[in-house]
Amino acid sequence: MEFAKENKLQDFKVKQIFYELFKNQNIDLGDMTTLSKDLRKDLGEKFEVINLKIDKIFEDPVKDGVGAKTTKFSFKTEDRFVIEAVLMYHWSKREEWKLNRITLCLSSQIGCPMWCKFCVTGKMWFTRNLTWQEIISQILYVNNYIKNKFGKKEDWTLWAVRNVVFMWMWEPLLNYENLKKSIEIILERSRFSLSKRHVTISTVWIVVWIKRLIQDKIDVWLAVSLHAPDQILRQEIVPNAKIHQIQDLMDVLNDYVKATDNRIFYEYIMIKWVTDGEENAKKLIELLRWQLCHVNLIPYNENPVVDYKESSMNQIRKFKAVLEKGWLTVTIRDSMGRELKSACGQLGYEEVENN
Repeated sequence: MEFAKENKLQDFKVKQIFYELFKNQNIDLGDMTTLSKDLRKDLGEKFEVINLKIDKIFEDPVKDGVGAKTTKFSFKTEDRFVIEAVLMYHWSKREEWKLNRITLCLSSQIGCPMWCKFCVTGKMWFTRNLTWQEIISQILYVNNYIKNKFGKKEDWTLWAVRNVVFMWMWEPLLNYENLKKSIEIILERSRFSLSKRHVTISTVWIVVWIKRLIQDKIDVWLAVSLHAPDQILRQEIVPNAKIHQIQDLMDVLNDYVKATDNRIFYEYIMIKWVTDGEENAKKLIELLRWQLCHVNLIPYNENPVVDYKESSMNQIRKFKAVLEKGWLTVTIRDSMGRELKSACGQLGYEEVENN
């Protein structure tokens, strides 16, 4: 903590600050009652708890007795750019609906340099990488929001983010050093103390940086945005995929599996008449045969600013059945957050529409 070093804070004071930020989930100095008034005053003069400002919050309505499924947060950076993060609430029901766990999909860049043709975020001009402080600020703000919304669980611990996904604004591996630092803080016991099994990096294809993950022994889940079973179709819908052949990607992912013993999650977008044909399903079986993997079929989330159509659910189920006959493990993903334009491929919709 740079502030602590510069101001020569004693270790016990640093621990108190960490406890308030990461355990008590406070971002307002006035709420940090375990700190002395003098320390709070000093912090208020010299230290920004989070370096993002909340701009707007959008929340799903309550339906059929179930609480909101998603909340979208629109933040402004100090240089006045907009980034977004999305909370996903997972509910379960026995006698009544109860909140089970909470996932945060956060941003690591302003805009996206990948330019996937089906994605709204790709239509935003890429501006810069986020700092690790900006990445961590998203979690701090959201945990405080969760605390105020849900309070304590039945075991008297505070509700908080359980799963973190580097998924939205976007290619996190192109912001490698800040990604690495953020993951260290997320896993550290004195900070957020999440399990590495609750952290996922979503990436398009960055082969050289997957090699760095192996080298640096960053052992978290990888979700690869594959979206097509061969190089030709992949380059058509993910133009930057031309930098690496699909076999190069598969080779480095095999190395990652060997190094971590983690299965790879392959994200596959279901676009009508583009990716959803049976022939593509058969090619996908050949590509992933004998791999330690799980395929997530993602119904395309339509947008007025993108000229693609969603596959019918009947066609998606047929595609899934073909993959399962080829012994692949497959899930059809629930498109949470569509109404808020916060589902996969929709982040930045308001920015693109207004410009």
